[in-house]
Amino acid sequence: MSLTSSLAQAHSPISRFLSKELPAVASLIGDFRSQLPLATPTVSPQPPGPFSYGTLGQAIDLRLRIAFGTPVGSTLSSGIVLTAMDMAEARSAAAGKAVAEAGKELLRRLEGQLPALPGAMLLKPADEEQVARLCFAAGWFEEVFRSQLHPKSPLLQADLSRGLDGLLDQVPGYVAGDIAALVSLADHPKALQGVLRLPAAQRVCGPVFAGSGHVGGADADFITAGNLIDCKATIHPKRIGRPQFYQLAGYLLLDYDDSFKIGQVSLYLARQGRLIGWSTQEFLRLLGARRPLPELREACRSALSAPDEVQSLVLPRQLCSKQETLFDSL
Repeated sequence: MSLTSSLAQAHSPISRFLSKELPAVASLIGDFRSQLPLATPTVSPQPPGPFSYGTLGQAIDLRLRIAFGTPVGSTLSSGIVLTAMDMAEARSAAAGKAVAEAGKELLRRLEGQLPALPGAMLLKPADEEQVARLCFAAGWFEEVFRSQLHPKSPLLQADLSRGLDGLLDQVPGYVAGDIAALVSLADHPKALQGVLRLPAAQRVCGPVFAGSGHVGGADADFITAGNLIDCKATIHPKRIGRPQFYQLAGYLLLDYDDSFKIGQVSLYLARQGRLIGWSTQEFLRLLGARRPLPELREACRSALSAPDEVQSLVLPRQLCSKQETLFDSL
């Protein structure tokens, strides 16, 4: 069970803790909405649809990681291994091996991408289209990591005899244009252009916290120079509410040992090109916190590690063997 899954359950330990310690979420929601423009220009995928908004959200997150210089995280790598295992069980050992090889080629191409420079995040059209398709296909593997290989997955529809190209052929036509539009939005001063100006060491993608295991796994989107940023690719920013803000608060509190020195928390609205944030003190004040961050973190650690409250320490679809071994065995 992940952090978001835990927060979806009102009686989970983390949900109960946040509701008790940070009860004024309506105040934070109101402040957030006050910072939105009266008319919020929004980039939407261009028809024909239907659109896979969930996979698009994962794809833009990965596309931003490429720009920041960290294109591949453990979720994608593990998802490829787990997909190969599921495919071998659902189809055949040969199918498992074929999807593993396609996945390894996907990783190789993503890892070969160079970090972006301010004002130059958007690549040449042909290159941007290729990267967008790679990112979207990567989203399918990440979905397997978080759940499993479902019967309607495009991974099952691909012509695996053609390797990675067979997977990329399954990417819908609207993806490249949509991702390119969001990349263009991100490369502005009010968006994420400032992140590109930071030294690479100050850009952390997919951070995992000391307390992540207490909620079955929690990796945030980005931490940049102490700013915890969660990327939301919604076309309806005014619908962002309690679950999303408690997710952000959960990340902040799970950094028990203050490893990331978080001094600010923000939401990046990918379809509006807006970065909206608060200092940690203001964020917690708006949420109605009655004690400072260090005390909240220690209380959170105690609440989530109590014998009668502890949740599974196994990450979603956790692997127990080396990925290379699993790849080679298929």
